[in-house]
Amino acid sequence: MTGSIWDAASTASTSASDASARNEVTRSFYRALGLGLLLALATARASVAQEAVTRGGAEWSATASVARGIGLLQSTGGERYAMPTLSWGRVLTDLRGPGWARGRFEWSVEVTPVFAEWSSGRARGVGVAPLQWRWNLAPRGRLYPFAEVGGGALWTTEPIPAGTTGTNFMTHGGVGLRVLGARGRGLVASYRLHHISNGNRLRRNPGVNAHLISLGYTWLTHP
Repeated sequence: MTGSIWDAASTASTSASDASARNEVTRSFYRALGLGLLLALATARASVAQEAVTRGGAEWSATASVARGIGLLQSTGGERYAMPTLSWGRVLTDLRGPGWARGRFEWSVEVTPVFAEWSSGRARGVGVAPLQWRWNLAPRGRLYPFAEVGGGALWTTEPIPAGTTGTNFMTHGGVGLRVLGARGRGLVASYRLHHISNGNRLRRNPGVNAHLISLGYTWLTHP
């Protein structure tokens, strides 16, 4: 009996220690994100010789992202996962639109080479999002804000969420900011409301809704 109690206590202690370590990793990422943005903003100048986002130009990006699930609609929240991404995009239009909403339209493809979940299990996977639509607002000096929506597919070794399936759809909507140098290279940070769902292919479809924060490097080229 005493042994059982000791084993249970040890397991609980280990679980608490693991959870604390994972939370510290998440907090460290958020701190690094905030520090990176502050440094980028501190070194940004009022203007650049040529806008980095131009019609026909291409964009290459690499980002690291962490997500925390929230209780929204049928999802219960609590999920934790990371998903670094690589993407390529093409700016399709010149500036258009009224006032503050004036901007350029961009289409891109995003690949997730590694998806890692650590909250309820140890799911690993890959994903691809061939439909990424970004509205690049007119720049403010070196600051290039944008809004975006996108969607694709995700394949994992274990069901996401538990009790469903390892083949899911992904969708998101979000906002972001690039801080660019004169050569079109710099930091990119974004927030997404990220959704994972089996698309009602199963009778049970609670889905996952999460706040997803990304920080990375981007490089824009002119046509």
